[in-house]
Amino acid sequence: MNRDNKNKWDTTLRFMEEDRRRKIRLEKEEKRMKIITNRKLLSARCLSLPYKESRVIANKMILFLLSHKNIAKNTVGLACNQLGLEGRVIIIRNKNKWDRYINPIICRRSEEKVTLDEECLSLPSKSFPIERHSSIRMVSSQKGFKDFKGFQARIIQHEVDHLNGILIADK
Repeated sequence: MNRDNKNKWDTTLRFMEEDRRRKIRLEKEEKRMKIITNRKLLSARCLSLPYKESRVIANKMILFLLSHKNIAKNTVGLACNQLGLEGRVIIIRNKNKWDRYINPIICRRSEEKVTLDEECLSLPSKSFPIERHSSIRMVSSQKGFKDFKGFQARIIQHEVDHLNGILIADK
């Protein structure tokens, strides 16, 4: 093996080892993550992070739900601060997959409102009647403007409230 090939091989092995270590670190982080129920922690407004960091956070959130099927089966949405993660990231169940929204902002709300009982992972075993707009327009870093109505609009409003430090118990 000539010197150039040996250097390429060494570099490849080093990258493979770094990748293996990164995967192990992420798996450990996933196991440590849990649903936050501390109202003081949840009442802090979340700050935006760069897009690349936010994508990593969104992936961690999805991996958490995939590895905690007992939580995921009853979950329709999740905000990053509910797992103790920084940033402004929400994920929403859309049929059998999770949609990621980075730095979401609700920029239009319908005048029509609907009141329904809502539950929250961060407030276990509690339900509250909450009035929400029946349709919204949201803008996010990666998806631009998008309109939502009905249950999807309600979920997004709930999760964006989390990012703003608002719990359903406070509404």
